[in-house]
Amino acid sequence: MRAMTALRLFCLQLALVALAGCGLSSDTQPTSLPVPDDVFPSGTPGNNEVRPSSDFTIHPVYFFKDGLLTEIQRPLPSPVFLDAPLNNLLEGPTETEAEGGFASAIPAGTAIVDVALLRNNTISIHLNQTFFEIEGEQRIRASAQLVLTALGLVSDTQGVVFFLEGRPVQLPDGQGLIEEVPEGRSPSPLTVDDYLSLAPPSQ
Repeated sequence: MRAMTALRLFCLQLALVALAGCGLSSDTQPTSLPVPDDVFPSGTPGNNEVRPSSDFTIHPVYFFKDGLLTEIQRPLPSPVFLDAPLNNLLEGPTETEAEGGFASAIPAGTAIVDVALLRNNTISIHLNQTFFEIEGEQRIRASAQLVLTALGLVSDTQGVVFFLEGRPVQLPDGQGLIEEVPEGRSPSPLTVDDYLSLAPPSQ
């Protein structure tokens, strides 16, 4: 019996030595382990900056703040078609942006009927009748928003022309001037230069 007891005690000691060699703790409490920062990356890139990815790209839309055109970067799901940034513009500023002073002059109910890139690298935008129900300063501002947002759709574009029910329509520039277009001719495309009076002063 004494020999059996001594043998069991010897085996128990061997087991304890083996556990110690494996580095296992005798604590029964869980132990927290450090996890590298890049194992669970943040959903937003560093400094809260929104960057393009395979899932979305960044496009500028323009609203007014303190009476001047102001660019806001919008992440839009890929692939982005020509009408996507314009339709995003028509949705107006977000609640947070509105609280921050951003506003749109484009009337509710305005719709993009069609948008296309013409052979001369000019962008054509077909609007519904609702847009043309506004007049004066509001139409000038709304036109500026559409033109500057549209110019961000294509690089090196020649400008933007507008249509209503298939017919070209000339919108006012930043001074409220409307080009007189002879019958049978298309109006000149509108560009950034036409709305410099509504842009913030250069830094």
